[in-house]
Amino acid sequence: MATPYILLTGATGNVGAVILEHLIAANQSVNAVLRSFAKSKAFLEAKYPSAITAGTLTFTEIPDLAAPGAFHAPAANASNIIHVATPLAYSDFQNAMIEPAWKFDHNILAAASASPSVKRVVITGSTVSTMRIPHDVVTGKTFTEANYNPITLEEALANPSSAYQYSKTMSEQKSWAYMAETKPHFDLVFLLVPLVTGRSPEQGYAPPSRERMGGIALVSRFLFDGKERSLYFAYFMDVDDVARVHIKALDPSVPGNERYLLHSGLLHLNEYANRLREKYPELRDRIAPGKEDEGFPEQMSKFDVSKMEKVFGTQWVDGFESVEAIVKDALAYEATH
Repeated sequence: MATPYILLTGATGNVGAVILEHLIAANQSVNAVLRSFAKSKAFLEAKYPSAITAGTLTFTEIPDLAAPGAFHAPAANASNIIHVATPLAYSDFQNAMIEPAWKFDHNILAAASASPSVKRVVITGSTVSTMRIPHDVVTGKTFTEANYNPITLEEALANPSSAYQYSKTMSEQKSWAYMAETKPHFDLVFLLVPLVTGRSPEQGYAPPSRERMGGIALVSRFLFDGKERSLYFAYFMDVDDVARVHIKALDPSVPGNERYLLHSGLLHLNEYANRLREKYPELRDRIAPGKEDEGFPEQMSKFDVSKMEKVFGTQWVDGFESVEAIVKDALAYEATH
């Protein structure tokens, strides 16, 4: 009988790469889904030779995650699935991001349903599934797992941020509808992740494009470009904490068929800019002094994370430490390129 393993998607992206590191460090057996062996396998083989030799890290190539039945074969002997991969696009939002988002999730759920061994599926969701950005950030309300983003498809087609919000909200809602309709033998956990900051150990790291979405790109814009000196969406979690929560979510003691809203604090980037200028004098001509005013909206909304804290704890990586990791990665890259 094949040894049960955790099936992991998105292992070549930032969050997935850190989850893979944590799984390997915990001596878990992992089958990592790669879209291209030619592009990614050699890098991972060089990084994890012992795990590969021991047979605790294997790979499955799936070029098209949206193809019907894409995950059936690797899920057949999986004990659990961590599904991180999500489509991102900066044009043709309907075909490149919105439709594939549900196809990815549906294929994962269908594969888990067909597998006799899968006990739990953990999917990386987003806090934007609970609030409309930027509209809901300044309502002064408190958002919980009970909230869903009311964004419409028409609104979603306006820009990448709106398309992302719609794709994450729509695919999550359809996933819960699938669970209610099919009543499968496994349970489902959605982890609603905020801005993700911290280190970037994935293959091919380069300082992120300033136009891209995500916490690392946003921090880079704020610090090095000075374009967003008033940060209104500052809810964050360090990537190592995100990874730890994903792995903890596999524990049967964690209630399943639940969504958990993740958020470990606010990024005080004006304060961090000043601390970085003091700690790294060589960056003073690149990082502008932070404003005395944090720049948060007066009626900034809040997240109620009591459910998360009850299950996953309250000890998280500090915001400055997480942001400093981004700066260190950028400096290390510049030193060798």
